[in-house]
Amino acid sequence: MTLKEDAIKPHTPSMVERIAASIRDSIYSGELKPGTAIRQQALAVSLDVSRIPVREALRQLESEGLVVRKPNSGVKVAVLDFQEYSDIYKLRERVEPLAISESIPNMTPAQKAETGRLLAELHELVGDPAAFLEADRRFHLSCYVGASRIITKMVEGFWNTTQRHRRLLLATYSTADFGWTNWEHRLIYNCIVSGNTRAAEEAIRMHIERTRLRLAEHPDLFDR
Repeated sequence: MTLKEDAIKPHTPSMVERIAASIRDSIYSGELKPGTAIRQQALAVSLDVSRIPVREALRQLESEGLVVRKPNSGVKVAVLDFQEYSDIYKLRERVEPLAISESIPNMTPAQKAETGRLLAELHELVGDPAAFLEADRRFHLSCYVGASRIITKMVEGFWNTTQRHRRLLLATYSTADFGWTNWEHRLIYNCIVSGNTRAAEEAIRMHIERTRLRLAEHPDLFDR
């Protein structure tokens, strides 16, 4: 069912979430490229909704760093340059080890099992980059479910902001690269299961650092 077919009037929080998800997916896929203007009225017409939920959805995406609003310019898809992206990854190298060390002691058996399920799903999706990317995001965020809300919101923001270029970077991966990535995921999961927070901190830090260094080899991705 499409968003238009499933439109609800008057607008509801769930409608705003669906509109935000639709725009977010278009940004991640590259359909809406960095710097592209988002016309609220045209978007509302295409989704068969009023401008109010569209405006609220754009506010949500603005808080995630995916769009920017400037006086006399309206709303545009955010432009992220190489240095900004690299800086976000350096922040991730510091924040996500903290997130996982806080999360592990608070994770329930069911939450750990869900992380294991997502790990298994990742192994099955190596040949499907788009699906792998989304599953990778879900796996990592599942590792932090036991951390404080303020930390998880910060981490989610980092992931939302960098998702499009992660998709482009993934296109440069070989089968061996995917294999190494999945080995690192397995290491992170084993640390969670064993309750070894110190090892988990180092595993997640090295995993993020390796991606940042791989990114440094492909600055051309930011010209797309």
